[in-house]
Amino acid sequence: MQKTIKQTASCTGIGITGQTDCTVTFQPAPPDTGIVFIRKDLPGQPEVPCRPEYARVDARWTSLVNNDIRIDHTEHLLAAIAGLGLDNLKVSLSSPFIPVVSSFSSRDFVQALLKAELVLQDRPKRCFRVKEPVCIVNSFFHQEKRYDRFLLALPAPELILTYLLDYPDKEIPTQLAQFSFANSLDFASELATARSYITEGEYETVAKLIGKNMEDCLVITKGPLNLQWDNEPARHKVLDLLGDIHTMGRPVKGHFIGIRTGHKDNNQLCQKLKMQVKEAL
Repeated sequence: MQKTIKQTASCTGIGITGQTDCTVTFQPAPPDTGIVFIRKDLPGQPEVPCRPEYARVDARWTSLVNNDIRIDHTEHLLAAIAGLGLDNLKVSLSSPFIPVVSSFSSRDFVQALLKAELVLQDRPKRCFRVKEPVCIVNSFFHQEKRYDRFLLALPAPELILTYLLDYPDKEIPTQLAQFSFANSLDFASELATARSYITEGEYETVAKLIGKNMEDCLVITKGPLNLQWDNEPARHKVLDLLGDIHTMGRPVKGHFIGIRTGHKDNNQLCQKLKMQVKEAL
């Protein structure tokens, strides 16, 4: 059955560019509404439905853009919504930016939504089902050597995400993470708290993009790291993949396998996927 929340909840933090405070507010929505973002800061309070044709990757994060109305940095919030199995929500923003919370994880969003109480609705879920394999292959160069990135979607009776993190120079040891989404409490404890990260070599570039948010960013160095799990970076990649897949606007059933991939690959896959999926009840 479809699911929403019982009461209103909110989260406050700093926008992804590190310049302004912003608030996101979750409100219950009727069955078959889907996820709808509302820019409360703009005249007329325009709405942007969560749909794949509006998804864009302009920087190091994913956004939804409709008629120049932007919802920036969607992946961690959409991951929280998807991981908890929510189908219908109104999400109001005080700025173009969804706030950064809990070291770029989904933890605070999940806690706010759970506090708002998840409730079942009297309509069956409307899902997208992967009906045939879809593959994205891209490449990059490191020290004049080519490396490939792969993202594959396969038919499966439930949502399963697998990610292989493999840096060419092993700044982060090669690691694997896999997650299925049968239990929202498992998601809350085992995936939602996985923090975003950068490597030392990326520090200056990222600092220019996110400003004071660098204070909350996990920086991978050669010294000892206080990780929640040995494969926390790979788990965060799974979290990002979950959020980006949910730009489809509905729950998705399929097995997604990523190797060295990121937001741009995820978005490319969703653009292909929307042409090759069928609706299933």
